Amino acid sequence: MSSSLVFLLGAVVMAALGSALLWLLSRPRNRTADPDEFRRTLRNMSRHSRTGFHSRSAVRVIGRLEADDDGEEPT
Repeated sequence: MSSSLVFLLGAVVMAALGSALLWLLSRPRNRTADPDEFRRTLRNMSRHSRTGFHSRSAVRVIGRLEADDDGEEPT
């Protein structure tokens, strides 16, 4: 067997083992009894968010002020 084929086969096996390990570690420990809990959570979050408003730390762009009569930019 050529070395490149062995390398490719090893990479596929390692990827499969890594995916299985990640799946085992990241899956929820206990399932919820209510299958619509996620949908309700999203709906409640969207209800509480204020659309059209921004936080106080948001940057607001104000229209450009026109120059004074003497041609200088305002400060």
